[in-house]
Amino acid sequence: MSVKSLLGFAGPRRTNQDPPPDRNPTDSYFEKLMKYIPLDIVAAWVALDGILKEQSYVPLWLSWVVFGALTVLTPLYVLYVKTTPPGFASAKTFHWMASTFAFVVWIFALGGPFAITFDWYRPIFGSVLLILTTLTLPVFESIYYGPLAPPIVPPPPPVIPPAAPPNTAASPPANPQASDNPPAQGEDNKQP
Repeated sequence: MSVKSLLGFAGPRRTNQDPPPDRNPTDSYFEKLMKYIPLDIVAAWVALDGILKEQSYVPLWLSWVVFGALTVLTPLYVLYVKTTPPGFASAKTFHWMASTFAFVVWIFALGGPFAITFDWYRPIFGSVLLILTTLTLPVFESIYYGPLAPPIVPPPPPVIPPAAPPNTAASPPANPQASDNPPAQGEDNKQP
């Protein structure tokens, strides 16, 4: 059994959805991880977490509700706001799953509601999980999308020679022997 079939990626290559935006072969694994999570979701967590931490008393359930709401919102945001065309398509499966997983791992690494709920939680656990995720997610990305092809450089535009400048000097008559005076009536128009 192949890794692709175990992960549910067997079958024809999915081409409806590109890899995450700004995918670059020189990105660090942390940068790749953060590119999966929509920036609006990250900003929402940072803002809400800051608001909750400023309060003298916050019920534990409220931290979990914020975390749960943003976790549910992440795949919906990826499917309906950040991808074209909006909506669910099987080709977007990896992107929304990776975004949701990356968000949960990021919150776990920061502590979030895990740190205040579980006695067993230690920051080292979040750090280890973050490193493992940043190493494995790009591997699964390569399995799903294939290796990143080198960028296609368009050919340079054809060089068109400049147009000849208009002739400003008076052009000589087409027939140098002809004069400006028309022949008189009855004269032959013969040339010697």
